[in-house]
Amino acid sequence: MALVVVAAGMMLSVINVTIVNITLPTVAADFGVDISAVGWVVTGFLVTQATLLLLAGRAGDLYGRRRVFMVGIVVVIVTSVLCALAWNAASLITFRVLQGIGACAMAPTAIGYVAEIFPERERGQAMGVLAGVIGVAPVIALNLAGLLVGAFGWRSVFWFSPLLGIIVLAGALLVLAETTPHGRGEPFDVAGAALVAVGLFSTLLAISRGEVWGWSSVLTLTSAMVGAAGLAGFVVRERRTPYPMLQLGMFRQRSLSSATAASFLSASALFGALVVLPFYLTAVLGYGPQRLGLAITPVAASFVLVAPWAGRLVPKFGPAIIARTGFVLGAVGGAIMAVALPSQRYAAIVPGLVIFACGLAMAIAPINTTAIHDVPAKSLGSASSLPNIFRYTGGAIGSAIMLAIVHGHVPDQVTRSTHRVSQPLRDVISDGVAAAMLVAVAALVLSFIVSFAMPSRLAPTQ
Repeated sequence: MALVVVAAGMMLSVINVTIVNITLPTVAADFGVDISAVGWVVTGFLVTQATLLLLAGRAGDLYGRRRVFMVGIVVVIVTSVLCALAWNAASLITFRVLQGIGACAMAPTAIGYVAEIFPERERGQAMGVLAGVIGVAPVIALNLAGLLVGAFGWRSVFWFSPLLGIIVLAGALLVLAETTPHGRGEPFDVAGAALVAVGLFSTLLAISRGEVWGWSSVLTLTSAMVGAAGLAGFVVRERRTPYPMLQLGMFRQRSLSSATAASFLSASALFGALVVLPFYLTAVLGYGPQRLGLAITPVAASFVLVAPWAGRLVPKFGPAIIARTGFVLGAVGGAIMAVALPSQRYAAIVPGLVIFACGLAMAIAPINTTAIHDVPAKSLGSASSLPNIFRYTGGAIGSAIMLAIVHGHVPDQVTRSTHRVSQPLRDVISDGVAAAMLVAVAALVLSFIVSFAMPSRLAPTQ
């Protein structure tokens, strides 16, 4: 029951990443702004999550995971209501950023909670369940948003989170027992938190807005420099303070460093594909919101079926071989899609899409299990946040690169189209999306190489 509750909380967090994607054209028209302006409804949420995940994980270590988990749910409930009542684009973006603050409290505390309550022989399967949630939630969100927007308008997508949030909050109150806080009495590293927040936010701001601002613009370069300075300052701070937010020495553990690198690379492939494929399905195949959600459903089915099964295999075969197999399958599936996309037939794309999704589903559980295995209990929250930080960061970078490739093939106004375009442009877009998918394949090949640094076996936890 505890696993059900924390998995539902993680689903609530991940659903909110993509549930608004389909609403953006409607929101832009409703508020009378350009669709690129409301793009920060999505980007602001993602950047906030990636920025604050480490802080939320550390707070769970110090003050108890159940407490932080429940606070996050309450924040998501309240801010979702505010999003539904937003009166202009600026207010909606502001409320989405605040919503990201609540959502970031769920993933690291869920992973840390599972790691703490499940013994080694069951932990892989439990992590597989969470991995399945990570994969299936975005697709559920696309299907749900398509139905809600078509029937009730864009504001209705924000009323779903309070309903699910209240159920999860009740479950947490009834089922979850508080974990033992580790490091009670230790001060929270406020300076470290500020430095990592500024560093990550500015870096991801430059990455996510570089395509709009221009990669050589003053805004992009300034954001990048501020981000680099913040992250460098964080490293210096963590090395000197007696109570660091993140024990940098943990990265000397091969398990953690290899897992976070693999998480970064594989997420760049997954998030990037989930950004460019809906554009292809809309502009080339002419799919509307509801049909678009259904077309991506094979990804969800693959994660639901494969991720828990792969998690059960981790104790038997070791994380490296499971992750390695997943990366190979993902790369093969991505290559099949790249070849099939110019045919402009959905049936030709599905086999590659399923193989691609199955491969990535196989990899998530061994990555999460490996990352936290050698970490002491007092640091589980901050350590368990690292794969998610690298996942969102990799997703932002992968999306930016793959979108830049697509934008390079067609005029910018075409990439914002919500309708099927003319045949000559469909041919060009198909080639652009196929080229972008090759970037995903390259990222998974690099993930495969990194997986050779992952431990072959995980020694029993003491």
